[in-house]
Parts: sequence; structure tokens; C-alpha cells
Amino acid sequence: MKKIDTTIKGCYELQPRIFKDDRGCLVKTYHEDTFRELDLETDFTEEYYSVSKKNVLRGLHFQTPPHDHVKCVTCISGKIFDVVVDLRKSSPTFKNTFTIELDAEIGNMLYVPKGLAHGFLVLSDQAVFLNRTSVVYKPESDKGIHWNSCDVDWPVKTPIVSEKDEICISMDTFLKENPTIW
Repeated sequence: MKKIDTTIKGCYELQPRIFKDDRGCLVKTYHEDTFRELDLETDFTEEYYSVSKKNVLRGLHFQTPPHDHVKCVTCISGKIFDVVVDLRKSSPTFKNTFTIELDAEIGNMLYVPKGLAHGFLVLSDQAVFLNRTSVVYKPESDKGIHWNSCDVDWPVKTPIVSEKDEICISMDTFLKENPTIW
């Protein structure tokens, strides 16, 4: 597995080896020893996937302390436009955004450290998004910022968004209301 720096401190693109033959392919998305060698979190406690149709936008989500978590995300079918926003005031990349296409054909993943908001937009007709986290979902720590309140050039201007995501507060409002969160 290859670990590639992004423009956000502590956030990495991961490129696993893909084993292909005439039957198809095998992509190993997690190997504890490899993650440990790459100095990445290895204590993942929850994993789930979502299936979404084209132009669906989910996010920008995160959990606040004491239940903030590391995520490792990928697209196991289709293609998504994946986004993170650094909410860590102590970070040199505070308020910066990073975007990447996660494509099942490539098998690439995004390693997201604590303190980043995360979301994605489906680019293909349908996509299956896989999310692995280091902390089990805690509703009392579940937060979100409005998908269009950051400096992100979304490839779709009128995405399909849940009511929950549409009523999220702006990033600036969240940071004003939570001055010492990270």
C-alpha cells in the first residue's frame, strides 16, 4: 500500500495493490501490519457502507470530542468526489479543503484524521461508499456543517441532499460556537 500526502496535515490518499486476473480483481482495503508500518490508526471499531445514486451529496459530517474519530473511506463501486475540511484551529491547514475522486476501478482510499469534516458527491450512476471509523457512532457527538459553506468547487451545483444535511450550520458559525473544540 502506498501512502500519499495531501494538502491537509495528517490526511492521506492510500493506494492499495490491486491483484487482477481474468476472473476480476482483489483489493485489500485494510491490513493491520501495513497500517501500523505507515503510522496510521489500526483500532477501527465500526464499518459500514452506503449506496447512493448520481448527484447525491452526503456531508459534511464529523463527530466532536470525546467521540471524534479517524476515518478511512473508499468507493467500492462507482466513483465519488470526496471532500474534507480541516476544522482543527491548531492545524497549519485550518479551514483548508481537499478534494479527490475515489474510484472503485483505482481502489484509492482517503485516510481522514480527527478534526476534519467529511462528505462526498456521487459522480457515477450509483456508488457504494465504505466508511471505517475508530469510534462507534455516537448521536450526541454527531455534527455537520453545510456542504456549501466552505471553499469547495462541487462538480454539481444543485445536488440531492438530505433534509438533515441541508439544515446544517455554516462552517464559520460552527467554529464561532465551538471555539476550543480541537
